[in-house]
Amino acid sequence: MSDSASPLLGVSTCLVSPAGILLVQRGKPPFAGLWSLPGGGVRFGERLEEAGRREVREETGLVADSLTFITFHEVIDTRSHAVIAVFAGRVDGTVEPKAADDARAAGFRSLVDIRRCEGEGLTTPRLAAVVERCLAGLEVP
Repeated sequence: MSDSASPLLGVSTCLVSPAGILLVQRGKPPFAGLWSLPGGGVRFGERLEEAGRREVREETGLVADSLTFITFHEVIDTRSHAVIAVFAGRVDGTVEPKAADDARAAGFRSLVDIRRCEGEGLTTPRLAAVVERCLAGLEVP
């Protein structure tokens, strides 16, 4: 990582439904092949919440209506540094997500399954903790 490189600004959106938490399997680096919340980069002039909605729509075809800002999440590795604004919301879960754009797969997972996958190295760093914080922010038991 170059000292002159600037951190990237990104968004993630945790959508909760009766079927679970919406996840996508990343199709491109960084973290290609790992499960994560839908998200990506913010475009110049785009508000963070709108970027979150756009990324959900592009990656899964689902529409995120009312979103709540939860936290900033930071991911730093040897090649990149990203500051990610995390939003959370609800979706009814009657519409199946369809992987598109840079997502290989999409689906709803339980928190237990997310924890198990994280333990097996199949998710982006600290995904379960981010999801738990989102659930607390939405006051989901």
